[in-house]
Amino acid sequence: MEDREILKDLDQRFVDIYEATRSAVVEGQKEIALIVIDDADLMLYRHDHPMERFTGLRPPRYDKMKTLGHLVLGVYCLVRDQTGEPLSGTRLAQITSYRDAIKAAAGALDTANETATGILPEPSPVYDMVSSFLDAAVNARTVSKDELKTFAATVGPHIGPVLAAAAHAQIDACNTIMEQIRESRLTKEEWSNLRVLVLGPYMARQGQLFLQYFSELLHTPAQGDRRIVYLDGTDLAEALDRLGTTMLDAEASQAIFGDHNRLHRDVLADSTKVYLKTLARVGGG
Repeated sequence: MEDREILKDLDQRFVDIYEATRSAVVEGQKEIALIVIDDADLMLYRHDHPMERFTGLRPPRYDKMKTLGHLVLGVYCLVRDQTGEPLSGTRLAQITSYRDAIKAAAGALDTANETATGILPEPSPVYDMVSSFLDAAVNARTVSKDELKTFAATVGPHIGPVLAAAAHAQIDACNTIMEQIRESRLTKEEWSNLRVLVLGPYMARQGQLFLQYFSELLHTPAQGDRRIVYLDGTDLAEALDRLGTTMLDAEASQAIFGDHNRLHRDVLADSTKVYLKTLARVGGG
């Protein structure tokens, strides 16, 4: 066997060993206490109990407010690349279809109840503003850049209260579940060793709702000590692998380098940084 094949085989042995150990680390955490947030579900793993699934992380008010907030972005995406020119037949059909779907949801998006109960300070004008803008676009068969700019700037300030209502609804739903878990599911020791794995959208990592919530609940940084791990995706198996990698690398990094964060960056990062400075000097940079 050639040296290259020998080294390839040896490295594959390392990968197999690492992946088996990573799986064992995840299973070990499930035995201690692990919460996984996956879309509208919260899953609880703990010692000598089957996995318990709690639903309801997307209560009706959350869906309603989040959908209302999305309308403006939907309109912007439909129009942005055809401003200042006649709308194509295909795009006009898309805009008409979206407008009709929005109007069919008028009752579901009505915010009178949220206003009456103090959730919103006043009825949201977002629905009416979006509907009027789309009506005008369909009738004129064109949208100018200034019209789109004015619409976006005018409706923008009204999105904040709607999104706040959505956030409050989801946090309240999660907090209700977590109060139940803390009071009747986990011991003090299990709670102190609890880890949380959150699956979510790619762009949501910064300030993601559940990262902020569990950071406050567990009195731990959203990033740093690795009690809370985020995966931008929907693949649960991949997310569990991410959790295992995070935990195993921190443990091994502390043992080998005396720094639990060392393996959370590329193993060649430090040497690369130093060597590139040398190259710059050699090249006259």
